[in-house]
Amino acid sequence: MSVLSGLRRARRNAGRALLWVEDKPFVVVFVSAGATAGVSVLLASYAGWPHVLHLIYTRHSWFWLVVCLAGELLAYAGYVLTVRDMARVDGGAEMSVKLSAEAVVGGFGVFAATRASGGFAVDYWAFRRTGAARREAITRVLGLGFLEYSILSIAALVASALLYFDLDGGAGDGVTLPSLLVIPVFALALWATSPRRVKRLSRPRSGLVKHTLADSVAGAGYVRDMLASPRQNGLGVLGNIAYWAGDILCLWAALQIVNSRLSVAALVLAYSGGYVLTRRALPAGGAGLVEVALTFALVGMGMHFVPALVGVIIYRLFNFWLPIVPALILLPALRDIRARFREAERETRPEI
Repeated sequence: MSVLSGLRRARRNAGRALLWVEDKPFVVVFVSAGATAGVSVLLASYAGWPHVLHLIYTRHSWFWLVVCLAGELLAYAGYVLTVRDMARVDGGAEMSVKLSAEAVVGGFGVFAATRASGGFAVDYWAFRRTGAARREAITRVLGLGFLEYSILSIAALVASALLYFDLDGGAGDGVTLPSLLVIPVFALALWATSPRRVKRLSRPRSGLVKHTLADSVAGAGYVRDMLASPRQNGLGVLGNIAYWAGDILCLWAALQIVNSRLSVAALVLAYSGGYVLTRRALPAGGAGLVEVALTFALVGMGMHFVPALVGVIIYRLFNFWLPIVPALILLPALRDIRARFREAERETRPEI
Protein backbone atom coordinates (compact mmCIF):
# COMPACT_ATOMS: atom_id res chain seq x y z
CA MET A 1 0.00 0.00 0.00
CA SER A 2 2.88 2.36 0.78
CA VAL A 3 4.35 1.69 -2.67
CA LEU A 4 1.08 2.69 -4.37
CA SER A 5 0.85 5.81 -2.22
CA GLY A 6 4.40 6.71 -3.18
CA LEU A 7 3.61 6.26 -6.88
CA ARG A 8 0.52 8.44 -6.59
CA ARG A 9 2.49 11.10 -4.76
CA ALA A 10 5.21 11.01 -7.41
CA ARG A 11 2.60 11.36 -10.13
CA ARG A 12 1.02 14.38 -8.40
CA ASN A 13 4.44 16.01 -7.97
CA ALA A 14 5.28 15.37 -11.62
CA GLY A 15 1.96 16.91 -12.63
CA ARG A 16 2.65 20.02 -10.55
CA ALA A 17 6.13 20.32 -12.06
CA LEU A 18 4.68 20.00 -15.56
CA LEU A 19 2.10 22.71 -14.89
CA TRP A 20 4.87 24.95 -13.55
CA VAL A 21 6.88 24.41 -16.72
CA GLU A 22 3.84 25.13 -18.90
CA ASP A 23 3.54 28.55 -17.26
CA LYS A 24 7.28 29.23 -17.63
CA PRO A 25 7.88 28.89 -21.39
CA PHE A 26 11.19 30.74 -21.16
CA VAL A 27 12.51 27.87 -19.05
CA VAL A 28 11.77 25.56 -21.96
CA VAL A 29 13.56 27.93 -24.32
CA PHE A 30 16.73 27.96 -22.25
CA VAL A 31 16.68 24.19 -21.69
CA SER A 32 16.04 23.57 -25.39
CA ALA A 33 18.80 25.97 -26.39
CA GLY A 34 21.15 24.23 -23.99
CA ALA A 35 20.20 20.80 -25.35
CA THR A 36 20.65 21.93 -28.95
CA ALA A 37 23.97 23.64 -28.25
CA GLY A 38 25.25 20.76 -26.13
CA VAL A 39 24.42 18.12 -28.74
CA SER A 40 25.91 20.27 -31.51
CA VAL A 41 29.16 20.69 -29.57
CA LEU A 42 29.36 16.96 -28.85
CA LEU A 43 28.76 16.06 -32.48
CA ALA A 44 31.30 18.66 -33.65
CA SER A 45 33.85 17.28 -31.19
CA TYR A 46 33.18 13.78 -32.51
CA ALA A 47 33.73 14.99 -36.08
CA GLY A 48 36.82 17.01 -35.18
CA TRP A 49 36.80 20.76 -34.67
CA PRO A 50 39.40 21.52 -37.39
CA HIS A 51 37.14 19.93 -40.02
CA VAL A 52 34.05 21.71 -38.72
CA LEU A 53 35.71 25.14 -38.52
CA HIS A 54 37.25 24.72 -41.96
CA LEU A 55 33.81 24.08 -43.46
CA ILE A 56 32.23 26.98 -41.56
CA TYR A 57 34.84 29.49 -42.72
CA THR A 58 34.79 28.27 -46.32
CA ARG A 59 33.09 30.65 -48.73
CA HIS A 60 29.37 29.85 -49.06
CA SER A 61 26.40 31.08 -51.08
CA TRP A 62 24.17 32.53 -48.35
CA PHE A 63 21.33 33.06 -50.83
CA TRP A 64 20.14 29.62 -49.79
CA LEU A 65 19.11 31.08 -46.43
CA VAL A 66 16.30 32.89 -48.24
CA VAL A 67 15.17 29.57 -49.69
CA CYS A 68 15.24 28.07 -46.17
CA LEU A 69 12.95 30.83 -44.96
CA ALA A 70 10.62 30.44 -47.94
CA GLY A 71 10.41 26.70 -47.34
CA GLU A 72 9.38 27.09 -43.70
CA LEU A 73 6.81 29.79 -44.53
CA LEU A 74 5.32 27.40 -47.10
CA ALA A 75 5.26 24.65 -44.46
CA TYR A 76 3.43 26.82 -41.90
CA ALA A 77 0.89 28.07 -44.47
CA GLY A 78 0.21 24.51 -45.57
CA TYR A 79 -0.35 23.32 -42.02
CA VAL A 80 -2.86 26.12 -41.40
CA LEU A 81 -4.97 24.64 -44.19
CA THR A 82 -4.53 21.12 -42.79
CA VAL A 83 -5.68 22.04 -39.28
CA ARG A 84 -8.73 23.89 -40.61
CA ASP A 85 -9.83 20.98 -42.78
CA MET A 86 -9.24 18.45 -40.01
CA ALA A 87 -11.49 20.55 -37.75
CA ARG A 88 -14.43 20.49 -40.16
CA VAL A 89 -14.16 17.04 -41.76
CA ASP A 90 -17.11 14.73 -41.10
CA GLY A 91 -19.40 17.52 -39.91
CA GLY A 92 -16.94 19.22 -37.57
CA ALA A 93 -17.02 22.90 -36.67
CA GLU A 94 -15.53 25.59 -38.88
CA MET A 95 -12.20 26.88 -37.55
CA SER A 96 -11.21 30.46 -38.27
CA VAL A 97 -7.97 31.23 -40.06
CA LYS A 98 -6.85 33.20 -37.00
CA LEU A 99 -7.33 30.28 -34.61
CA SER A 100 -5.73 27.86 -37.05
CA ALA A 101 -2.71 30.17 -37.41
CA GLU A 102 -2.43 30.45 -33.63
CA ALA A 103 -2.46 26.66 -33.34
CA VAL A 104 0.22 26.26 -36.01
CA VAL A 105 2.50 28.96 -34.64
CA GLY A 106 2.01 27.67 -31.11
CA GLY A 107 2.43 24.04 -32.12
CA PHE A 108 5.66 24.70 -33.99
CA GLY A 109 6.92 27.18 -31.41
CA VAL A 110 8.77 25.74 -28.45
CA PHE A 111 6.72 27.88 -26.05
CA ALA A 112 3.57 25.84 -26.49
CA ALA A 113 5.31 22.49 -26.94
CA THR A 114 5.96 21.95 -23.26
CA ARG A 115 3.51 19.15 -22.65
CA ALA A 116 4.04 15.42 -23.04
CA SER A 117 2.08 15.51 -26.29
CA GLY A 118 4.26 18.26 -27.74
CA GLY A 119 2.82 20.67 -30.29
CA PHE A 120 -0.24 18.47 -30.82
CA ALA A 121 -1.49 19.74 -27.44
CA VAL A 122 -2.06 23.14 -29.06
CA ASP A 123 -4.10 21.53 -31.83
CA TYR A 124 -6.16 19.80 -29.15
CA TRP A 125 -6.87 23.12 -27.43
CA ALA A 126 -7.78 24.68 -30.78
CA PHE A 127 -10.25 21.90 -31.59
CA ARG A 128 -11.80 22.28 -28.16
CA ARG A 129 -12.15 25.99 -28.73
CA THR A 130 -14.24 25.33 -31.86
CA GLY A 131 -16.66 23.37 -29.68
CA ALA A 132 -15.38 19.82 -30.11
CA ALA A 133 -15.89 17.47 -27.18
CA ARG A 134 -12.83 16.06 -25.46
CA ARG A 135 -12.83 12.70 -27.25
CA GLU A 136 -13.58 14.29 -30.62
CA ALA A 137 -10.67 16.71 -30.15
CA ILE A 138 -8.36 13.82 -29.28
CA THR A 139 -9.40 11.79 -32.31
CA ARG A 140 -8.93 14.79 -34.60
CA VAL A 141 -5.45 15.32 -33.15
CA LEU A 142 -4.69 11.67 -33.86
CA GLY A 143 -6.06 12.20 -37.37
CA LEU A 144 -3.60 15.05 -37.88
CA GLY A 145 -0.73 12.78 -36.90
CA PHE A 146 -1.95 9.96 -39.14
CA LEU A 147 -2.33 12.34 -42.09
CA GLU A 148 1.21 13.65 -41.56
CA TYR A 149 2.73 10.19 -41.46
CA SER A 150 0.61 9.00 -44.39
CA ILE A 151 1.91 11.75 -46.66
CA LEU A 152 5.50 11.32 -45.46
CA SER A 153 5.30 7.53 -45.80
CA ILE A 154 4.14 7.80 -49.40
CA ALA A 155 7.01 10.21 -50.12
CA ALA A 156 9.47 7.76 -48.54
CA LEU A 157 8.04 4.88 -50.57
CA VAL A 158 8.39 6.81 -53.83
CA ALA A 159 11.93 7.89 -52.90
CA SER A 160 12.86 4.29 -52.10
CA ALA A 161 11.56 3.13 -55.47
CA LEU A 162 13.59 5.79 -57.28
CA LEU A 163 16.72 4.78 -55.40
CA TYR A 164 16.11 1.05 -55.80
CA PHE A 165 15.80 1.35 -59.59
CA ASP A 166 18.71 3.85 -59.79
CA LEU A 167 16.47 6.59 -61.18
CA ASP A 168 17.73 9.29 -58.79
CA GLY A 169 20.92 8.01 -57.28
CA GLY A 170 21.11 4.58 -55.74
CA ALA A 171 20.96 2.76 -52.41
CA GLY A 172 21.16 -0.80 -51.17
CA ASP A 173 18.28 -3.14 -50.38
CA GLY A 174 18.72 -2.61 -46.63
CA VAL A 175 17.94 1.09 -47.09
CA THR A 176 15.15 0.96 -49.67
CA LEU A 177 13.19 -2.23 -48.99
CA PRO A 178 12.05 -1.33 -45.42
CA SER A 179 9.78 1.30 -46.98
CA LEU A 180 7.64 -1.57 -48.31
CA LEU A 181 6.26 -1.88 -44.77
CA VAL A 182 4.12 1.13 -45.65
CA ILE A 183 1.99 -1.05 -47.95
CA PRO A 184 0.60 -3.51 -45.36
CA VAL A 185 0.12 -0.64 -42.89
CA PHE A 186 -2.00 1.23 -45.42
CA ALA A 187 -3.90 -1.96 -46.24
CA LEU A 188 -4.70 -2.46 -42.55
CA ALA A 189 -5.80 1.18 -42.21
CA LEU A 190 -8.09 0.88 -45.24
CA TRP A 191 -9.61 -2.29 -43.80
CA ALA A 192 -10.17 -0.79 -40.34
CA THR A 193 -11.68 2.45 -41.64
CA SER A 194 -14.08 0.96 -44.15
CA PRO A 195 -17.63 2.36 -43.78
CA ARG A 196 -18.84 -0.99 -42.40
CA ARG A 197 -16.19 -1.23 -39.69
CA VAL A 198 -15.13 2.24 -38.63
CA LYS A 199 -18.21 3.00 -36.51
CA ARG A 200 -18.03 -0.35 -34.75
CA LEU A 201 -14.28 -0.28 -34.14
CA SER A 202 -14.24 3.36 -33.00
CA ARG A 203 -16.88 3.00 -30.28
CA PRO A 204 -15.57 4.02 -26.83
CA ARG A 205 -14.43 0.99 -24.84
CA SER A 206 -13.25 0.30 -21.33
CA GLY A 207 -9.58 -0.36 -20.77
CA LEU A 208 -6.69 1.86 -21.84
CA VAL A 209 -5.54 -0.28 -24.79
CA LYS A 210 -9.03 -0.81 -26.25
CA HIS A 211 -9.91 2.85 -25.72
CA THR A 212 -6.70 3.99 -27.45
CA LEU A 213 -7.32 1.66 -30.38
CA ALA A 214 -10.87 2.97 -30.73
CA ASP A 215 -9.63 6.57 -30.75
CA SER A 216 -6.95 5.65 -33.29
CA VAL A 217 -9.49 4.08 -35.64
CA ALA A 218 -11.67 7.19 -35.33
CA GLY A 219 -8.69 9.42 -36.14
CA ALA A 220 -7.72 7.27 -39.12
CA GLY A 221 -11.35 7.47 -40.25
CA TYR A 222 -11.07 11.27 -40.44
CA VAL A 223 -8.01 10.87 -42.67
CA ARG A 224 -9.87 8.50 -44.97
CA ASP A 225 -12.76 10.97 -45.19
CA MET A 226 -10.36 13.77 -46.12
CA LEU A 227 -8.68 11.70 -48.82
CA ALA A 228 -12.02 10.46 -50.17
CA SER A 229 -13.57 13.94 -50.47
CA PRO A 230 -11.10 16.13 -52.41
CA ARG A 231 -13.74 18.76 -53.21
CA GLN A 232 -14.53 19.41 -49.56
CA ASN A 233 -11.17 18.64 -47.96
CA GLY A 234 -8.64 18.73 -50.78
CA LEU A 235 -7.04 21.91 -49.47
CA GLY A 236 -6.24 20.18 -46.19
CA VAL A 237 -4.46 17.33 -47.96
CA LEU A 238 -2.64 19.70 -50.32
CA GLY A 239 -1.74 21.79 -47.30
CA ASN A 240 -0.10 18.82 -45.61
CA ILE A 241 1.81 18.02 -48.79
CA ALA A 242 2.97 21.64 -48.83
CA TYR A 243 3.97 21.32 -45.17
CA TRP A 244 6.32 18.41 -45.83
CA ALA A 245 7.53 19.85 -49.15
CA GLY A 246 8.36 23.18 -47.53
CA ASP A 247 10.22 21.62 -44.63
CA ILE A 248 12.20 19.30 -46.92
CA LEU A 249 12.95 22.29 -49.16
CA CYS A 250 14.36 24.09 -46.11
CA LEU A 251 16.66 21.15 -45.34
CA TRP A 252 17.68 20.83 -49.00
CA ALA A 253 18.58 24.54 -49.16
CA ALA A 254 20.55 24.30 -45.91
CA LEU A 255 22.54 21.41 -47.37
CA GLN A 256 23.24 23.43 -50.53
CA ILE A 257 25.09 25.93 -48.36
CA VAL A 258 27.59 23.20 -47.50
CA ASN A 259 27.69 22.03 -51.13
CA SER A 260 25.79 18.78 -50.68
CA ARG A 261 25.51 16.49 -53.68
CA LEU A 262 22.84 14.27 -52.18
CA SER A 263 20.04 13.35 -54.62
CA VAL A 264 16.50 14.48 -53.87
CA ALA A 265 15.31 10.89 -53.38
CA ALA A 266 18.14 10.18 -50.92
CA LEU A 267 17.36 13.40 -49.08
CA VAL A 268 13.66 12.54 -48.76
CA LEU A 269 14.46 9.06 -47.47
CA ALA A 270 17.00 10.39 -44.97
CA TYR A 271 14.54 13.05 -43.83
CA SER A 272 11.84 10.41 -43.36
CA GLY A 273 14.18 8.28 -41.28
CA GLY A 274 15.26 11.23 -39.17
CA TYR A 275 11.66 12.22 -38.49
CA VAL A 276 10.30 9.00 -37.04
CA LEU A 277 9.03 11.43 -34.40
CA THR A 278 8.25 14.93 -35.61
CA ARG A 279 9.04 18.05 -33.65
CA ARG A 280 5.29 18.55 -33.06
CA ALA A 281 4.98 15.15 -31.40
CA LEU A 282 7.93 15.70 -29.05
CA PRO A 283 8.12 17.98 -26.01
CA ALA A 284 10.20 21.12 -26.66
CA GLY A 285 10.36 20.31 -30.36
CA GLY A 286 12.72 17.37 -29.86
CA ALA A 287 15.65 19.70 -29.17
CA GLY A 288 18.86 17.71 -29.32
CA LEU A 289 17.20 14.50 -30.51
CA VAL A 290 16.27 15.62 -34.01
CA GLU A 291 19.77 16.99 -34.62
CA VAL A 292 21.31 13.61 -33.84
CA ALA A 293 18.76 11.51 -35.73
CA LEU A 294 18.76 13.67 -38.86
CA THR A 295 22.54 14.03 -39.02
CA PHE A 296 23.12 10.29 -38.83
CA ALA A 297 20.28 9.64 -41.29
CA LEU A 298 22.01 11.89 -43.83
CA VAL A 299 25.34 10.17 -43.17
CA GLY A 300 23.62 6.84 -43.72
CA MET A 301 22.54 8.04 -47.16
CA GLY A 302 26.10 8.90 -48.17
CA MET A 303 26.85 12.41 -46.90
CA HIS A 304 30.06 13.18 -45.05
CA PHE A 305 29.52 13.77 -41.35
CA VAL A 306 30.72 17.39 -41.08
CA PRO A 307 28.62 18.91 -43.90
CA ALA A 308 25.62 16.87 -42.72
CA LEU A 309 26.01 18.25 -39.19
CA VAL A 310 26.46 21.88 -40.27
CA GLY A 311 23.55 21.61 -42.73
CA VAL A 312 21.25 20.19 -40.06
CA ILE A 313 22.19 22.95 -37.61
CA ILE A 314 21.37 25.62 -40.23
CA TYR A 315 18.11 23.84 -41.03
CA ARG A 316 17.11 23.69 -37.37
CA LEU A 317 17.61 27.43 -37.02
CA PHE A 318 14.69 27.87 -39.40
CA ASN A 319 12.78 24.69 -38.60
CA PHE A 320 12.90 25.00 -34.81
CA TRP A 321 13.85 28.52 -33.75
CA LEU A 322 12.06 30.55 -36.43
CA PRO A 323 8.60 30.12 -34.81
CA ILE A 324 9.81 31.58 -31.51
CA VAL A 325 9.27 35.20 -32.64
CA PRO A 326 5.61 34.78 -33.69
CA ALA A 327 5.09 32.48 -30.71
CA LEU A 328 6.18 35.34 -28.46
CA ILE A 329 3.68 37.63 -30.15
CA LEU A 330 0.87 35.10 -29.77
CA LEU A 331 1.86 33.95 -26.29
CA PRO A 332 -1.01 35.82 -24.56
CA ALA A 333 -3.53 34.16 -26.89
CA LEU A 334 -1.99 30.74 -26.28
CA ARG A 335 -2.12 31.29 -22.53
CA ASP A 336 -5.78 32.21 -22.88
CA ILE A 337 -6.46 28.93 -24.71
CA ARG A 338 -4.59 27.06 -21.98
CA ALA A 339 -6.53 28.78 -19.20
CA ARG A 340 -9.91 28.12 -20.84
CA PHE A 341 -9.43 24.38 -21.04
CA ARG A 342 -7.14 23.52 -18.14
CA GLU A 343 -10.12 23.07 -15.84
CA ALA A 344 -11.84 20.83 -18.37
CA GLU A 345 -8.64 18.80 -18.64
CA ARG A 346 -8.58 18.27 -14.89
CA GLU A 347 -12.15 17.05 -14.91
CA THR A 348 -11.55 14.49 -17.66
CA ARG A 349 -8.34 12.61 -16.88
CA PRO A 350 -6.29 11.01 -18.34
CA GLU A 351 -4.86 13.80 -20.47
CA ILE A 352 -3.68 13.36 -24.01
